[in-house]
Parts: sequence; structure tokens; C-alpha cells
Amino acid sequence: MLKRILYPILLILLLGNISIAQNQDYVECINEHEYFIVGGNTLEVLEDKNSVYTIEDVQNKKFERSDKNVPNLGISSSTFWVRFSVKNSTENERLLTQLSLATLDQVNFYYQKDGKWNVVKSGEDFPFEQRKYKDPNYIFDCVIPQDSIKTFYYEIASSEGIQLPITVGSPKSIYSHIKKRDILSGLYFGTMLVCIIYNFFIFLSVRDKSYVYYVVYAIIILLTQTSVQGYTFQYLWPNFPTIAKYSLFIFPSLVGMASLLFMNDFLKVKFYHKSLYKISYYFFIPYIISILLSLLGYFNFSFFLMEITAANVSIFMLYTSYKSIDKYSPAKYFFVAWVIFLMGVIIYILKDLELLPFNNFTRYTMQIGSGIETLLLSFALAAKINVYKKERVEALKKNEEMIKERNAFLEQKVEERTVELNRTLSDLKNTQSQLVEAEKMSSLGQLTAGIAHEINNPINFVSSNIFPLRQDIADLKEVIEKYETLSPTEDVDVQLKEIEALKTELDFDYLKEELEMIINGIEEGAIRTSKIVSGLRTFSRLDEGALKDVNINEGIEATLVLINNKLNGVQIKKALGNIPNIECNPGKINQLFMNLIDNSIFAVHKKEMANEEGEVSIKTLLTEDEKVKVIIEDNGIGIPEEIREKLFEPFFTTKNVGEGTGLGLSIVRSIIDDHQGIITVESEVGRGTKIEIVLPQKKKINAQN
Repeated sequence: MLKRILYPILLILLLGNISIAQNQDYVECINEHEYFIVGGNTLEVLEDKNSVYTIEDVQNKKFERSDKNVPNLGISSSTFWVRFSVKNSTENERLLTQLSLATLDQVNFYYQKDGKWNVVKSGEDFPFEQRKYKDPNYIFDCVIPQDSIKTFYYEIASSEGIQLPITVGSPKSIYSHIKKRDILSGLYFGTMLVCIIYNFFIFLSVRDKSYVYYVVYAIIILLTQTSVQGYTFQYLWPNFPTIAKYSLFIFPSLVGMASLLFMNDFLKVKFYHKSLYKISYYFFIPYIISILLSLLGYFNFSFFLMEITAANVSIFMLYTSYKSIDKYSPAKYFFVAWVIFLMGVIIYILKDLELLPFNNFTRYTMQIGSGIETLLLSFALAAKINVYKKERVEALKKNEEMIKERNAFLEQKVEERTVELNRTLSDLKNTQSQLVEAEKMSSLGQLTAGIAHEINNPINFVSSNIFPLRQDIADLKEVIEKYETLSPTEDVDVQLKEIEALKTELDFDYLKEELEMIINGIEEGAIRTSKIVSGLRTFSRLDEGALKDVNINEGIEATLVLINNKLNGVQIKKALGNIPNIECNPGKINQLFMNLIDNSIFAVHKKEMANEEGEVSIKTLLTEDEKVKVIIEDNGIGIPEEIREKLFEPFFTTKNVGEGTGLGLSIVRSIIDDHQGIITVESEVGRGTKIEIVLPQKKKINAQN
């Protein structure tokens, strides 16, 4: 089907206004709008097996008349002489002859002028710049007077296959043919370059090495096809004939090896077909041998081995891609691409083996096939990306389900904690509020434990004094009752002696001292309890939703009272200066101090102090620009530089699981931002951390939300 579509198109575009030679022993150019094939009975060939003949020698030799329009002389070390005659029936005596095979090593054109034979030497053995006509194919002048016949000779030698697609015509017709050929080649080159550049940029995005193999393969196959057409010699290395000669053996072999590497990676052959994966690398051996043979000068053997290996590799890759279709869906694109390319390769090789005639169809099938194949392989890569996307979407769905399950589990745990903490989190309406409240409740839990510890001592002191107080009061009541029983009618001295004896028995003097001690102890416990309650009231600030003018020294003092149980040997050094009140939300500011001081104490506890005492210093002062500065400094473990920028990110924490939520400093930053303040952190690992907070006395109205 593809052949039936492409063949007529090629005939129209590539043959164009070509005419077949007439049934006579010379080619007659009858008009300037057509060019004519030199072949069949108009062309004669002589083989010089030893490459010793001169133009004079061949005049006396017997040529064999060709029976084909494009004779195929195969791969040979001989030199071939080609003779043909042209009759010019046009009005222009200047005609051109073209030998359309760019890969020939030597193409010497002989023409007769003034009774002498002249020669124009060309071919890939000579620098491209020596050519009169800057074209990959070989074009020579044929000056023939009107209605005259002249005979011309080609002397041809090449290490590659030799075909003789010779045409003759007016410059106009020849140039028209060249233009059509260049347009088709330009379309091919443009298509290949677009595929290469496009997929290279995709590689930069997705970093899939299949795109690297594809780009390398496409570049090498483009170089191969352009070398076959002679464009690399014309544009890339015109002054290096040796490169042009060897490139025709090296590039095709590299194409075969690159295609195998691309296939193995793209189709995951190692994963799905281990045996085929191992076999694929055995094909590298004949390709490498072919390159070495060409470098050693054994061109015929090299060319034959290369083409046989290319045919086998094409069939092998076709089989491998077919076997992979069921296991890997993008393999179908690869299979179709290689079917088309294989058709081109087989047709091209059959042409070289003379099993098919040399014509524009057999000549360009590999170029067309490689172009279509490259496009389809680009589609295959796109399909592969789609497969990856689908797999990623499925993986994301699974992850999402796992996250949902984990979230459900966490929500259940949060709900359980909420019940334990008097369901204080049950009315939260969104995730952000939930997380912030979680941090608050965590702090509240620690605060409650601290308060319970702090208040337990004075309460225990009071409760432990109740019993002795009752005893002392009972003894005191007994003495008082004894006094109440005094009777004037009885002997008063005796009664007083009894009372004195009772007082002595009860140790009345000590009883009075003990009562005073008990009352003083209860009073001290009450005062301490009152301070804790006062500190708690100052810290909690039930009116925290409103802005108040407060002195933050009070909040620091209250915080230190409530956090006293956490000190555990850590010394607190206070230097609270004479600072003015500031406009703030007292509850939030107190929470800020609680989080920062708690972190400093934690950092000190984490450090092995040796002979050093752990301490946290807190200082307040008024800056020159009338702002209040708070400095909290510790000699704890310090903060590494690489994590310092992450301190205020939500959920970031260096504490172990259960020691912190990672929200404390994030809440600190939000409170400071809300109060239009600034916080800076200086730290050195092993030396400690210094945190400075600067707060304005009044919030600016235009900065509020």
C-alpha cells in the first residue's frame, strides 16, 4: 500500500520531465525542457580489471552495449569505462551530462576538442572545491553543435557499489531536476533536524535516556543519508576526501549499533527479553569488523558485511519489537516504524545486489523510510511518556489513597487527643486552624503539667499542715475548756495548778510556736499559689483578641513562673529594662515568649555541659528609634547553618517524634508579623543561639489587614 502511494509521487517529483532514450545508438536531445536517460542501447561499458587503460587504449577496445537504463556494475575493484554519444537537436549547443551517484571515488569525464581528448577529473578522491558545478552529483559540460553527434567517455572507479544513472540535457532541464531533488532532500533534512531538536529539548525536561539514544541515532542516520547523497562532502568536509570516503562505511555501522542501543532501552528488552538482549550485542561484532575492514582498505568485504548485517539487524529488531507489543504498548509504534524502515533497507540492499533495478524509487526508499521511521519513533517516545504519565497518575492515586488513609488515622488520633484535652479542638473549621490549635494545645499540656507541679508544693504544704493544725487547735480547745470550768466556789489555786499541769503536759509554749509556724506556712503556700494564679492570669490574657497597652516585662515574668518546672538546673538571667507599654495582643505575645524560652531551655538540656552551667538570658530594652527589643540568648547546642533558613517553616523541627510538632516557630513568626515586628536569629553550633525581637510601640493602621 505504501509503495503504491509513494512510487507515483516519486516518479512525478523526481523524474519530472525526464524522457527515456530512443531506439538508437545515441541519445538525441530534442528540446531544452527535458533531459534524457543515457542507458540501454545508447550506453556501452568496458571493464578494465587492472585499471591500466588510457583514453587512447579504449578507442581500440570492444565495449559491451548495456541492456538497462541504469546499469548496475556492483561492488568491484575494476575501473569501468563508459561510452555514449549525444545528438544535439536543440538550438543551444551547450548541454550538460549528469552522473547522479555521489559516492563514487573517481569520475573522470573525457570529451574531444580540436581533435584531442580532454579530461575533467572528479570524485570523492578529490577536494570538492575543484568541481566546476558545486553539486553532490557529477555534472560536466557537453558542447555539441546543432544537429551534430559527439561521443563522450566516463572513467569510473569506486570502493562502493557502482550504478550508472546518467542523464543529458540542457542546463535548464538539469537545473530543474537538481532543484526538485534538493527540495525533497531539504524536506527530509528539515524533518530529521526538527525531530532531533524537539526530542533533545524534551530530554532536557524529562531526563529520560531513551531520548539520548534517539537523538544520537537520528543524528547518525541523518549523517549517513546525507553522506550517501553527497551533502556531507559538499558542506561538512569538502577539503577532506578521505573522510568522505570512509564515512560511507563508518556511519551505516554506527547507525546499526545506535539503533540496537535505542531499541534495548526504549523497549526494555533487558527486562522483558533477556535472551534477545544478549543476542543484540553480538551484532556489534560484524559492524566493528566492517569498520576495521574499511580502514584496512578491504572495501568490498566491508561493504558486503555491513549490508548483510544491516539486513539481519533490521529483521531482528522487527522481531523483538513484535514480541514486545503484548508486554509494552509503545512497542507497536516501534514495530510500525521498523516495518517501514525495513522495507526501505531491503529495497535499497536488493538494488545494490542487482535484484532490483536502480531507479528513483529504489534509490530514495531508505531515505524516505528513515524519515518516516524517525517521525514514528518520535511518536513512540511520546507514547512512552504517556505510559509514564499514566503510571505516575496511578501511583499518585495510590499515594493519595494512602495519604487519605493516613489522614483518617491521624484525624482519629487527633479526635482522641481532643477528648483527652476536654474536646478543645472539636470546633475547628479548617486544617490551618486545626494545626495552630494543636500547637497551642501542646503548649497548654506542657503548661498545665508545669502549673500542676508548681502549685502542688504549696498545696501539699497546706494539706500536710491540716492534721497538726487540728491537733493543736484541739489541744488549745482543751486548755480553753479547762479555763471555762474554773469555779470560784472551789479552791482556785488547785484548779489553776491543774490547768498549768495540763499546759505543761501539752507543751503549751511549743503549741503556740507551732501554731504560728503552721499559719505562716499556710500563708506562704497561699501567697505562692496566688503568684502562680496571677502569673497564669497574666499569661493567659482572656482578652487576647483585643489590642491592649501592656508591659511585656509582665508577660515574661508570668511565663517564667509557669515554665519554672522545666528549668531543671538551667539558670535564668533576667535583665528586664525600663521599657514603655506596647500595643499588642497580650495572649499571643505571651505564647511567643513561651515558645522561644521553651526552645532555649530544650537546646540547653540537649547539650553536654561538662564544666559549663546551662543558662538562658532574657533582656529587654528600648532602641534608639523608640522600639522595644527583646533578646533571648542561650548557651545550648546551637543551630546548623544549613537548616537556619527553614526554622520558621511549618512542620520543620529537629526534635524527635513526640518532642515537638514543628509549628512553634511558625506561630512565632506569624505573631511577630501580625505585630509588624522583626525577628533575627544568630547561632553557632556548640556555642548557643541568640534571638532578637523588635516590636513597635504602636501598630500602624495602614499595615493592618
